[in-house]
Amino acid sequence: MAYKESVIAAPMSFQGSSARLKNWFWREKPVWFKLVFGWWVVPILTLVWWVAIVIWYVVFGILVLPYRLIRRGSRKRKAEAKRHKELMEALKAKENK
Repeated sequence: MAYKESVIAAPMSFQGSSARLKNWFWREKPVWFKLVFGWWVVPILTLVWWVAIVIWYVVFGILVLPYRLIRRGSRKRKAEAKRHKELMEALKAKENK
């Protein structure tokens, strides 16, 4: 059985995409394939995939920004409400003593 490196990194990360391309076009390939195709296919496809990743994050990062800001505000309000509730419970417990 031939060795194939498993890739844990996300496919939409730079490291994960390059590792997957190396698995597809480099590992377990005969020497003639590496000499004829591997030395130029892997760098070109890596560059194309990385450009696609950058475009993905720019486009969807901008579209998701309002949602992320709303969620952040929601989490902050929830934490403040929890602190307020704990403070009120502590005051109430002190009054009952």
